[in-house]
Amino acid sequence: MIEEHEGGGGHESSERWLVSYADFITLLFALFVLLYALSNSNHVDQTRAMDSVQRAVGVHPERGGMRPDLGDSGHSTIDEIERLEAVQEQVTLALQGYPNSGITMKIDDRGLVISLSAAKFFASGEAEIAVSQIPVLDAVIKTITQIDNPLEIDGFTDSVPIQSGAFHDNWELSAARAAAVLRYALAHSSINPERFAIAGYGQYRAVGDNSTEQGRALNRRVEIVVKPAVPLS
Repeated sequence: MIEEHEGGGGHESSERWLVSYADFITLLFALFVLLYALSNSNHVDQTRAMDSVQRAVGVHPERGGMRPDLGDSGHSTIDEIERLEAVQEQVTLALQGYPNSGITMKIDDRGLVISLSAAKFFASGEAEIAVSQIPVLDAVIKTITQIDNPLEIDGFTDSVPIQSGAFHDNWELSAARAAAVLRYALAHSSINPERFAIAGYGQYRAVGDNSTEQGRALNRRVEIVVKPAVPLS
């Protein structure tokens, strides 16, 4: 009886490695699935995924190591992306009454980018905001007044040489349009001027094909960038 019992125990022990092997294969499969998903996603999605993995294993780089209970509290990348998404939803709600607002939004490495189509907001070659678009701009400004993120206003044009005598070139026009949006925001909100920065990029940093009218229309824009509290890149 003793020999039979010992034999049974030895048989069970010899098969225990299968459990560990199955766990290893499962983890390896999950790793390859994660790597495949990351290779087919944009940078923001990759950042969100990696931050989730780090949280799952207890790594908090912004707090200096493996112990989430130690160090100064701070914003993580995933938290900041979620905050920017919440602001994007708020702007979307504020613009519900303006179906042809001329505004598009996205989140990229710079933060939440609120893009104002120049075809809607400015006359050709001019930097004065169209009166018809003032309510739309007011809706955006009212929303971003409620947050404390840094803000940057960037102006862009297409590659067609400027014909207006008011500006020397597309550099000046893009900067003037950004400045016009900045001045309006400062005059019609309580936003601290220290939160703002502006830039004019002229025909550079195009998002569309300047050889087509549709592409040129995409390139003529002013972007209000709600910058993240922590870098997204």
